[in-house]
Amino acid sequence: MGSWVAPTAYLLGAGWFFATSIILGVLLGRWADGATGLEPVFTLTGIVVGLAVALVGGIRMLMPFMSRISNGPSEKS
Repeated sequence: MGSWVAPTAYLLGAGWFFATSIILGVLLGRWADGATGLEPVFTLTGIVVGLAVALVGGIRMLMPFMSRISNGPSEKS
């Protein structure tokens, strides 16, 4: 296998995390709007919370990956 497998897996995992966080925030917001009758309030709140969770979690998930990439490839003898 090539050296592209590990970076691809990291980035795919981060992409799924971002998408899941935002979609769950929107869905929970839409559900809360339907339950309370306050139409855009909880949907917008869900979007903001989903984006915040995606941002913080994505940074925490990708920091080890970025530090490993910035150190360069390790040479094995």
